[in-house]
Amino acid sequence: MATFEIQEKEYELKLTFDSVKYLNNVVEGGSLGLIGKAMMGDLDVFSHIVHAGLFHLGKNFSFKEVEAEIEKAIANETLDGQDVFAICNEVVTDSFFYKKQVNKLLADNPEAFEALKKLKS
Repeated sequence: MATFEIQEKEYELKLTFDSVKYLNNVVEGGSLGLIGKAMMGDLDVFSHIVHAGLFHLGKNFSFKEVEAEIEKAIANETLDGQDVFAICNEVVTDSFFYKKQVNKLLADNPEAFEALKKLKS
């Protein structure tokens, strides 16, 4: 279960229908583009993944609030590149909604599968 701290409280990041719709419009290429960016741990997409992962709470955190918390965490050295990679992959590529697509993509590219597995461990 991926979590993120915002306003000094830790929240679970979870995808919902609304968050999937939002994320599919964030990256060119829809779900496949999102999966690719998540697999890379893209920092710009990470901000959107965290934001979308908070939708289920109904607290309506703004994107600016989320980005400010990410910036603060990086400045405080409590969030690094490996954390970004892990959260992106746990929320998106390991999610029930995207998992079958990810598995199909990785089945066609064994090198990418091995690289992803290595980075996750």
